[in-house]
Amino acid sequence: MSRPIATHLVQLTHPDEGRRAALVDRNELHLLATYRSIFDFAMAAVQTRCKLRDLLSMDLSGIVLDYREVYALETPWRFLPAFDHPQEPGRCLVSAIAGGKWGYQGLGDSLGGHGEPLPVVNLPARIALPEIAAVYIIGERGTPRRVGLAAGIRGGRRNALGPELVLDVDFPQLEGDARLVGEGRETWSRKVCTGGVSLPLALVAVESEHFQNADHRRPGDTHVHFFGEKLFGAADCPPVHENDEVTVEFNGFGWRLIAKVLAQQLAPVLAGALPL
Repeated sequence: MSRPIATHLVQLTHPDEGRRAALVDRNELHLLATYRSIFDFAMAAVQTRCKLRDLLSMDLSGIVLDYREVYALETPWRFLPAFDHPQEPGRCLVSAIAGGKWGYQGLGDSLGGHGEPLPVVNLPARIALPEIAAVYIIGERGTPRRVGLAAGIRGGRRNALGPELVLDVDFPQLEGDARLVGEGRETWSRKVCTGGVSLPLALVAVESEHFQNADHRRPGDTHVHFFGEKLFGAADCPPVHENDEVTVEFNGFGWRLIAKVLAQQLAPVLAGALPL
């Protein structure tokens, strides 16, 4: 491996091996040995007061996967969302800046990974493109700790995140694009750039608002907060249709995120409550 320490991670799952976390090095994925999720890895860094990079260098298993094959879904390995709470999805708050305001997007089970279908209700419908999310864990004393950033697609009830989690956020300028492909042809695209906006400074503004609520600082919780609208303005994406392919890519964030739109039918739910 040419770089002993990299700054990009992915989360995978396998029918026999279960879930694993891996370090990205060009076209290789180096599985971690001890930590099966980025959440466990990040919590260990907080508890041991180690830097994430230092902990990474001590936990490589020696097992290497071909990233190109895994990315193309040519093996039994599949991508999980770039970050989640593996044991308790209910302790992963997914939120977004939408319409200029903070908005609830769901919990951990609303997140999907690269290559997974993106269920959307009431097609044709609009989704938010491109998105970027910051992910956090809350330390034992209620201190938010930013783990990294990932590309995203905000589809309403279901959101895609990944494939890679970037541990560094010191980008002087962030550029990216989103595309829609329907029936074999590109139907829409959008290029975005932060221009003169510093990503670290933008994060300070986003985080000061998001974590001012004490309920957002519960030890052991995780947060996935989409803030693409803060950086790039509201999306002008046209309504998507079933089987449309959606892609999002940011310079410096690794391989592009791809999801295919799936029509989701919601069963009627009795919203009332029965008396005890």
